[in-house]
Amino acid sequence: MSGNDASLAQVFQRAETLFLDLQKSTLASNSDEFQAKVNDSIRGFDRSANMVRQLSLFSENEFMEDISTKDLRFLLTEYYLGELFLKRVSKDRLADLTKAKEHLDHFLLQCETHDILTAQDKKYLEQLTTNAPKDAATRRGEKIARFKREKEMRNQIEEFHKVLGTTSSGYEGELSSELEDQYRDFVLLHLQYAIFQTMEQLVGIQQEIPMLKQMQERKAAEGSNDSRTSSRSKDDAKDGRLDDSTVWNATGPLMDPKGRPLRPFVITNKRTEMMKGVFRPGHSLPTMTIEEYLDQEIERGNFLSGGTEEPKKKEIDDNDENALDAETIKARNWDNFKDDNPKGWGNKGGNIG
Repeated sequence: MSGNDASLAQVFQRAETLFLDLQKSTLASNSDEFQAKVNDSIRGFDRSANMVRQLSLFSENEFMEDISTKDLRFLLTEYYLGELFLKRVSKDRLADLTKAKEHLDHFLLQCETHDILTAQDKKYLEQLTTNAPKDAATRRGEKIARFKREKEMRNQIEEFHKVLGTTSSGYEGELSSELEDQYRDFVLLHLQYAIFQTMEQLVGIQQEIPMLKQMQERKAAEGSNDSRTSSRSKDDAKDGRLDDSTVWNATGPLMDPKGRPLRPFVITNKRTEMMKGVFRPGHSLPTMTIEEYLDQEIERGNFLSGGTEEPKKKEIDDNDENALDAETIKARNWDNFKDDNPKGWGNKGGNIG
């Protein structure tokens, strides 16, 4: 059977097998072999998406229960395309991210249309849309809860793989009624895991796209500056101005009789000095250190050396009766003065009344 005659299931199965091989691959993501598989898988899923549209496989009026078990897995097409464009390495990363976001958004829209999104998924998607601020503890708790949920879904998918004997989302052979229920639960679990991964990828895309746009704007600005510089240099050459290759006489005249410069020179004026001071602080900057200032003041004699210690009280000899009597009289006079002039007597408040 030629490639053009392959059924939707066969085209989808081949593209999905390539995608799962890429998930387990040990090749470098930027290697030619890895990127060749990425592009090959993208072509397969693009073809699957076109076949799904041509067959009108899904109707907007259908709910999850109305979709047949065999067709349910083809809802993963847009999710796989989004993941593959994220793996793609090209010169235009922004275009790949934009394409990936379109496919992932389409996948979530399909899941919402067919009532596959859970209430928890809708709540988390609303939080991503509104970008409501959260404290660190709340973000950490949500991150741990989502990590546990992801691990639990991966384990459940592995159990289904063992029971059904398959390594992908497809199943070869006839499905009994009991096996069909198990296979349907398996595909729905695949869809839930894809929804989980899609929302995580959209968070990263929303953070990366603005940075790439800023880089492009910066490169565009630098390119325009370079073009202006090159055109200005060409104009200077036409005007007869000096270039880097000109040999001049450092002691000769500045200009020739026709007014053309013979050697480089700098014109300064008050305006140039004012421009240099634009970014200076409003206050005057210090011109010397504190140590230099003190040394200068000491040289000028504005600081007296010594005199920092309190004078020692003269000690009285116990055998000098005259000195002892004089000290006693002095202490008695001081006591009398304090009795005649109580503390606070001379203040304004003490004289009132």
